[in-house]
Amino acid sequence: MDDTLAQVAEKCALQLEMYQKCVENYPDTWDKSCAQQKKALTKCSEENVGILKYVKQHCTPQIKMYDTCLQENANEPEVCIQALKELYFCTEVTAMNYRQSQQQPPAESATAKAEEKKQ
Repeated sequence: MDDTLAQVAEKCALQLEMYQKCVENYPDTWDKSCAQQKKALTKCSEENVGILKYVKQHCTPQIKMYDTCLQENANEPEVCIQALKELYFCTEVTAMNYRQSQQQPPAESATAKAEEKKQ
């Protein structure tokens, strides 16, 4: 996860800085006051950090369940611990699968190497 955060910081530095400043300026109402900055950071991250897009595609049900739980239990977020755990496990497994897929050589080059060995 640290490498993902580093990629977000690198590729979306401006959006991250704007969001952080907003949160600092509105400590009591940041969740509502900084919605625009959060949206910009999310959009940038999803477009520029492949693992986030991959996780979002594969963990959509868990993300929705957790978000819904938080919205329905804003005053008691601890009620959402199970939904958070399910989201966490999904993201961990999906991130591991993503990293493995990034480390595997493309099928074409593997096939080409096998053909070279035959000759």
